[in-house]
Amino acid sequence: MGSEITTKFEAPRRVMLDPGHGGSDQGASFRGICEKDVVLSICRVVQDNLQYKYWAGMTRNEDKFVHLSNRADLANMWKADIFVSVHCNADPDIDKPGMPEAKGEEIWIYEDSFEGRRLAEALRLPIDKAFPENPFRGIKSTKHLTVLKNTKMPAVLVELGFIDNEKTNVLLTDPDNIRRIGHLLVTGVMKYMKGYAN
Repeated sequence: MGSEITTKFEAPRRVMLDPGHGGSDQGASFRGICEKDVVLSICRVVQDNLQYKYWAGMTRNEDKFVHLSNRADLANMWKADIFVSVHCNADPDIDKPGMPEAKGEEIWIYEDSFEGRRLAEALRLPIDKAFPENPFRGIKSTKHLTVLKNTKMPAVLVELGFIDNEKTNVLLTDPDNIRRIGHLLVTGVMKYMKGYAN
């Protein structure tokens, strides 16, 4: 569950990218920007740059709804070596003048997943550069996220900052910044893969 894999890859190494939400499920939104669109754009950048070295697939490559269990099933069917689910966070509290806004990135892994944690550690420093003025909120574990529980390979769910944070929201509307975040994810994935090159 989210961690079972040998440490020897067969070529080509396989990366399954999972742009969160999609279709009728827009995810978090703020000022006309929807999570489903942001993460799809970022994952396309990642796929475009990884495919020169690895097999890189996506659980969705358009604005459509994909059930959570189907996302894990796709990764398992294609025998992906790693699974990276990409999301934007949102603060459930109503923002009021004078109240601090939630900010920062975090990475979720399946509880007690040794390889999931190794993947998260490889992604941690690059992801922290997505919004360098914001704190990295940590690598967190859970038993309750379907895409981490049902995947048979190292898996992470990355929360790329808070879409309803004023400054973060502006950056998520910038195509250049979307590309930059995509390249940071690529850096983390390649760092993890290189650790298993021998």
